[in-house]
Amino acid sequence: MRTIHEAPREIPVVAEADVVVCGGGPGGFPAAIAAARHGAKTLLIERYGFLGGLATAGLVSPVLGHTASGVGSNASNTPIVEGILREITERMHALDGAPEWAATLTRWGIEFDAEALKIVLDELLQEAGVELLLHTVITDVVMDGDRILAVVVENKSGRQAVAGKLFIDATGDADIAARAGAPTTKGRPFDGRGESMGSFFHLAGYAPLSEERKQELREQIAHEMEDGRFRFYNAGFFGTNAHHKDHSAANMTRAAGDSTDVGDMTRAELNVRRDIWELLRYLRANVPEFEDAYVQQTSPQVGPRESRQVVGPYRLSGEDVTQGRKFDDGIARGSWWVDIHCPLGNTYPVHLCVASCPKGEECPFWAAEHERMLDRDELYPPQGDWYDIPYRSLLSVAVPNLLASGRCISATHEGMAGARVMGTCIAIGQAAGTAAALALAANTPLAEVDVQRLRQMLRDDGQLV
Repeated sequence: MRTIHEAPREIPVVAEADVVVCGGGPGGFPAAIAAARHGAKTLLIERYGFLGGLATAGLVSPVLGHTASGVGSNASNTPIVEGILREITERMHALDGAPEWAATLTRWGIEFDAEALKIVLDELLQEAGVELLLHTVITDVVMDGDRILAVVVENKSGRQAVAGKLFIDATGDADIAARAGAPTTKGRPFDGRGESMGSFFHLAGYAPLSEERKQELREQIAHEMEDGRFRFYNAGFFGTNAHHKDHSAANMTRAAGDSTDVGDMTRAELNVRRDIWELLRYLRANVPEFEDAYVQQTSPQVGPRESRQVVGPYRLSGEDVTQGRKFDDGIARGSWWVDIHCPLGNTYPVHLCVASCPKGEECPFWAAEHERMLDRDELYPPQGDWYDIPYRSLLSVAVPNLLASGRCISATHEGMAGARVMGTCIAIGQAAGTAAALALAANTPLAEVDVQRLRQMLRDDGQLV
């Protein structure tokens, strides 16, 4: 590969903080709020001009995993995540951006308006005293031995550095850990592939439809998918996942690839937008009620489900998920299941990577691993139960002043398939920020934090542990 030599230069340190949170998504914003509320000077770095991560930049709604395990008519109304998530939901509700909290416990997730979430997060972080660097991309880290001294960033002001005592990697892709040279894993052991990506999109401008007519149209799209016209993994283009119901909020696109590879991300963006517009053109031409329909919004970025995981003293496993395992150092709860979207990006009728996959021997992974693979009825935690996220899964085995938060914690491919949803990530983030503040206040290494004290602080702050 051709290279270019960059001349050495001095980088100005534009900010110093006790806790530097890298990424403003579901693993990052609660970490920053919690750390600042517990007295740590906290700075959050975010590449977009708004917070929320895939909740806003991905239009991902609803927030999943806030109640105990349950499927369909057996859905549980027992909350397992409250704390900052409940606070955010109640503040969005005051803006007509989400249901009231009690109502969310009767649904499979918390539906919300991404614009309401943006302003609520702006207000909460500023009220907590968090310093923000928006429109800022982290490009490197500066090490002092095995510790992170600073992160290097790029923005419209140029190349800068942000120094800190403790760092929280909430990038989703474990970018900070990787740039620090810490060991990480990626995807499934068989071939390193992670779950496929996808994007939500909103359609509007179509005529009112009865439920019977909607079902007819879903079946019509499903038939077109069977014939290979569309590359969707379901026909749910009438999805109403967001809070407001004057438009659809569909989750049906699929793209294989590695979210740490810019080539894969570029192809995924182009392919997903192409698929969305192919659907709209078809609906306009073939469905009278959609003559005036339009794409109201596509997400600013395609949504990754899995990439790198930090290697910690403990890796959350699929068995932990399905057994509803509890830990003495549990600092968050999860209830989502081993929900592995086909890593090869296969679409209808393929959905999950399970032993009963219709691709069968066409798939090299299935051919090699099907005897060890789970099937659909084996993927869930016990009914009405949950599993714990252990504090050990937030630590790095190599970088003592780094915590992972959100979907890049230490976990196996199967474990991350459960823990990756936003309700769980927000709970992990609150724990990570609280742990960082506790470590600083006690002048103790992150690995030696008094976890029982941490658990009590989380309970005092309204979290369920």
